[in-house]
Amino acid sequence: MVRAVDRTSSVSAVAPKPPLEIRRSTRLGEVYWCAFSPHHYPPEFDDKHLVVVIRGAKPVFGAHVVVPLTKKPQLDNPHGYKLIRNPNPKSADQSWAVCDHIYTVASERLQRLRDSKGVMKEPERIDAADFREISLRVLNALKPFLAQAHLPVTGPRDSGDGASADTPPARAKSASRADPT
Repeated sequence: MVRAVDRTSSVSAVAPKPPLEIRRSTRLGEVYWCAFSPHHYPPEFDDKHLVVVIRGAKPVFGAHVVVPLTKKPQLDNPHGYKLIRNPNPKSADQSWAVCDHIYTVASERLQRLRDSKGVMKEPERIDAADFREISLRVLNALKPFLAQAHLPVTGPRDSGDGASADTPPARAKSASRADPT
């Protein structure tokens, strides 16, 4: 005889969402605080970090795609990029984008930066040159995936792999390819 087991008591409840702070769509290049999950496994980001929006969304039911910023130098990370100007200079002299850590987050995780009196500021925008370089490094981080889809990809000028930024990667050859050309 098989007994039914009541598993409802062992399932953890989903925490309620915090109140929505942003009231308009996020835009490319804007910087927000992001409340990442405290339950993480390295190298995932945790707690609160600055992020730059690389795909904006509407505030309600939006999925914002962001790249985290850190004050920790990313010299050993080919996908790390030092911003020209730190969008939150009171925290550190420099800020680095970690372009191989691409996150999709809910609107409730995003918070606007505040001034010294705690008043919410309009979202900061990173420099256009910084946004371009972050975009190129995100593409470079995704290059193996995009190459499998046979999409032309260019990376940052100094990608470190010897390939020109203007040359798409070679397509992967399939062993089961019927057409030898």
